[in-house]
Amino acid sequence: MLNLIKSKLPAKLAEIDAEKADGVVLDVPTDEQYYNSTDFDDRVFSQDWLVRYGLEMSETNSITSATAEDNTYIFLVQWTNLNAPEGDTRKRLFRYSRAFKEILEENFDRFPYMSKFKIVTIAPALWAENARSPVYKVGGVRLKTAIAS
Repeated sequence: MLNLIKSKLPAKLAEIDAEKADGVVLDVPTDEQYYNSTDFDDRVFSQDWLVRYGLEMSETNSITSATAEDNTYIFLVQWTNLNAPEGDTRKRLFRYSRAFKEILEENFDRFPYMSKFKIVTIAPALWAENARSPVYKVGGVRLKTAIAS
């Protein structure tokens, strides 16, 4: 999923920028701005913004000989620019959320081993990883699916 997001995100962000045409331009994250959720423990980040991704939760369900893993993945944008013009950061986060959601919905058939995705938008909210990290405004998507084995 990460490779899909990385490959499709630039075009999707440009599409959203062109549609909105309100002066809010969405930056394409560099490879150094993507962090797996497991990389977050006790780290302090210096970037103004980053993309957090990864497996958030996994639960195994078994029925006789069949097993399925119910997995929840996240793609979040975390932004520290809390002094931006009023509403600017919120617009950005909703637009990144929309981009993630549309990319995943348009390409779900690339993952034939997964059930149909249930994608939930995570509305922008304040968040801090630990006492030493900056306060971020966070938004993105949570994707729920099952993988049969």
